[in-house]
Amino acid sequence: MEAQNTSSKTIDVYELVTNRIIELLEAGTIPWQKPWTNAGMPMNLLSKRSYRGINLWLLHSLNYERNLFLTWKQLKSLGGSVLQGQHGHIVVFWKAVKKQPEELGKDKQPKMVPMLRYYKVFNVEQCKDLPTKMLEPVEPVQFDSILECESLVQGMPDPPFIKHAGQQAFYHKLDDYICMPLKKSFKSSIGYYSTLFHELIHSTGAEKRLSRKTLTDMVPFGTESYAQEELIAEMGSAFLCHFTNILPNEIKNTAAYLKNWLEVLRNDKRFVVLASGQAQKAVDYILDIKEKESEEINSMETISS
Repeated sequence: MEAQNTSSKTIDVYELVTNRIIELLEAGTIPWQKPWTNAGMPMNLLSKRSYRGINLWLLHSLNYERNLFLTWKQLKSLGGSVLQGQHGHIVVFWKAVKKQPEELGKDKQPKMVPMLRYYKVFNVEQCKDLPTKMLEPVEPVQFDSILECESLVQGMPDPPFIKHAGQQAFYHKLDDYICMPLKKSFKSSIGYYSTLFHELIHSTGAEKRLSRKTLTDMVPFGTESYAQEELIAEMGSAFLCHFTNILPNEIKNTAAYLKNWLEVLRNDKRFVVLASGQAQKAVDYILDIKEKESEEINSMETISS
């Protein structure tokens, strides 16, 4: 059995996460394209908080029947224990730490910087002696997915203008509008909205919104920044598809797609962690979630302590 570990002085957390994503991609699994099952969105059993950013995809890819997780301390507080041979799964979080004196600039003033840390959680299926009442299934809320999609689009704060013309979907960052083919051009309403979600995520990067450098800088096709912006849009739109209970667009050339991402991830261990964080911010903007990063850091530390 394993307790949480937030000491990463000798462990490169970026590398730890990236290696896991590479492992999944090499096995043919694209975490952010994996559809939800009855397991639901990964969340903490006690706090009922859903996991966010890269943690969402890491935990969702584990294929448990119930996406409910606990820290070691939470498990012990409930009188439970870990089944023999089971191991914890990493969850990352940002923690503010003070820079070492040798790392400070000329002014030598103390400075707090965010550092990536991790702890481990256990799925309820890896545990025993948990209170039965806590594990009772919750009936999913039924809703009209297409109506929910339209409500999401209409509810976005300060949205870009959406016009329908031509046969290409794109976000025009200089004039701040999204161009979409007519709905009837798509095979289904699901295809239309999953494409629109992708472009909406791009639009959150505009200077007047989140001012995301991977969008605002004039980066050419084929560069790492361009690839990161595309991954941000894919992760963000995949989340919105799950949120509205529709399936993301299928990747037509999976082999080429996987090869491209594997090359990028092997060259930059920070790439997927940073992209998933930006995708979460984009989703929060569209859904008008005002959760501050500092609040998330504090809550994560509380859960893992």
